[in-house]
Amino acid sequence: MIKNIYTAARTVVLGTAAVALILTSTGPATAVPGEPSPSFSGRPATDSSAGKSTPSDDGPKATPQEIAEAKAAEAYWTPERIAMAVPANPDKGAGKQTSLGEMMKSPSRFDDRGVATTGVFLISQDDDPQSDPGKRDQFCSASSVTSPTKSLVISAAHCLNDNDRFRNLAFAPGWKVDPKDKSKGIAPYGVFPIKPGKIWLDGRYLSQGPARADDLDFAFLKTGPNSKGQFLENATGMGNELTTLPATGNLNQKNVTLIGFPGSAKSPLVCPSTETKAYDDRFLEIACDGFAPGVSGGPFLRNFDGKRGDLIGVIGGYKTGGKFENISYSSQFDADVVRLYNQAVNDYPPDQPSGIAGMGDAGMWRHATTAATGQFHTSSQKTKDGDLIVKWSDGEVTLYPGDQAQGFHTGCSAGQPCETQLAKPNKLWAEYADVITAGDYTGSNAYDLMVKWVDGEVTIYKDIDEKTKLPTSSDEHPSNEIKVAASGSTWKFAKGIATGKYGGNAWADDLVVRWVDGEVTKYTNVDGSGFHAEQKLLAPNDLWKNHASIIAGGDVDGSVNSDFDLFVRWADGELTLYEDLGANGLKKENKIKGPNDLWTHSRVIVPGEFGGNLWEDDVFVRWSDGEVTIYGNTQADALGREYQLVPPSAASALAPGKQAGKESCDTECGPGRLRRLTAR
Repeated sequence: MIKNIYTAARTVVLGTAAVALILTSTGPATAVPGEPSPSFSGRPATDSSAGKSTPSDDGPKATPQEIAEAKAAEAYWTPERIAMAVPANPDKGAGKQTSLGEMMKSPSRFDDRGVATTGVFLISQDDDPQSDPGKRDQFCSASSVTSPTKSLVISAAHCLNDNDRFRNLAFAPGWKVDPKDKSKGIAPYGVFPIKPGKIWLDGRYLSQGPARADDLDFAFLKTGPNSKGQFLENATGMGNELTTLPATGNLNQKNVTLIGFPGSAKSPLVCPSTETKAYDDRFLEIACDGFAPGVSGGPFLRNFDGKRGDLIGVIGGYKTGGKFENISYSSQFDADVVRLYNQAVNDYPPDQPSGIAGMGDAGMWRHATTAATGQFHTSSQKTKDGDLIVKWSDGEVTLYPGDQAQGFHTGCSAGQPCETQLAKPNKLWAEYADVITAGDYTGSNAYDLMVKWVDGEVTIYKDIDEKTKLPTSSDEHPSNEIKVAASGSTWKFAKGIATGKYGGNAWADDLVVRWVDGEVTKYTNVDGSGFHAEQKLLAPNDLWKNHASIIAGGDVDGSVNSDFDLFVRWADGELTLYEDLGANGLKKENKIKGPNDLWTHSRVIVPGEFGGNLWEDDVFVRWSDGEVTIYGNTQADALGREYQLVPPSAASALAPGKQAGKESCDTECGPGRLRRLTAR
């Protein structure tokens, strides 16, 4: 089951009892660096070495329902459909090397005989409340893992974003060229469906995503039997033996084979008998040619005998496996991978997203009433990272510096910016600050905060950073305060304001305003002297008056002309994007989501530059139940990958009249809670 370079105590009790694997850190075992270290064998006593015997057919038998599920998986995952599937991670190996020296890596070859323990992990229709961009049928690489269940598969966590997002998940071990037709592939052992809800990812990875949690990029999946009623290891022979490398210095391993399925390959690409080296003391690095998109999740196998070996990693981790096809990475296999393996063997409940430390809980975030994004913190002004300013129901105003990994710095770690209080709780902001937005209105290359007060006054607070102190009473007027509309002005009728680059200049100093009567107006080149170049985009109308609930500016279509798009959430939950508003006005409309109940529960929506590219295409959302998520790299026609910053509470306040103990989405909801309810 598991090897590791430390001594270990283990007890294995099958049936209803638990499987306990306890690593005891007594220091690194003595070994020649780079050579296999002393370890215990997790294989059954009757099997002294990999490949010498096949597990017997004794044990649990497939049920008629399981066989029916396997037949349905085979009917869906035909060879033609598998061949048409696209890599789930198109970034791995997509970059181009320019150095001749870098191009000279270890050679690889396709093995048309196939590898029984390695295959394609098949991913299909998303059944999450929000959609993902890209084609529905996707794949990664994966491999079988020896276990008492005879049914475990390991792949990369980045091939999945949640424990229950997909259906038609399956594993096709031994995928190889059809000897009768070289243009086709075959699954010689059949297709093994992944059991619903039997996917184990680390909760920190679910919350923090592939950038912040790149050292946890692995996932275990439990398969059902194939259509013949065979469990995975009964069909293919013993799986690969999970092997940990927890000691510093032991990431340099010899006699390692790398296997994966790049592109639409019909057979596995095998890089034989090479070596790994440590990268950043957290990752295995291996140099081998040809590992292009599709190989994510493929195994690092030490002492591979042609069928199986010691599983010391899977392609993933740093840069989700590496930007170039001739350099691949794996997260380090240590106690974290053992914990997930134990969960899978014991059939424990999978982790739930754990939230980002320091972000608070859902109860706190229910009180976040509005937010704005910009480059505020002095460190962010240099790196062009997106930060978040939040106004709370008690009037407190908080600055969260962005971490460029779909999240925010919260505490004060060495060398990192801190969450900062710009205004303590106060009545002024709690009761009178109606709308906030942010942009570079004053031309100083630093972002300013604009506030529309309930009486129609509009104020700009210039050059916000972590040292700013906002006024907390009406008789305070700091030196950076600029009044651009007086109390009693028509701005008291402004219901929504979206700052962006809408055709004025290169700065985010243009506004789109939705008025109480449904009129929509654009202003370009707003500055300290007020509002200019007013343009009516829509005359007063009932649609925008009664149904446009939230408007926000962002650049999600990826255009290079810096023309922002307008994001609209309608009262029925529909999400609409108006592309390049400066050039097109409201004419180029894209529907991101049709009417739906979930998005009626979104309360704060702020597109910003919170991820790894240069566009404001990451959509921050605070939900009615206090859950906080970011949809990273959102497209013009589809929401991006979901990152959960703050999970929903375990149990929520009940709607009036609801039965005690029953959770509901009637009054409060978010994607996490909706998944939890629909999974029941």
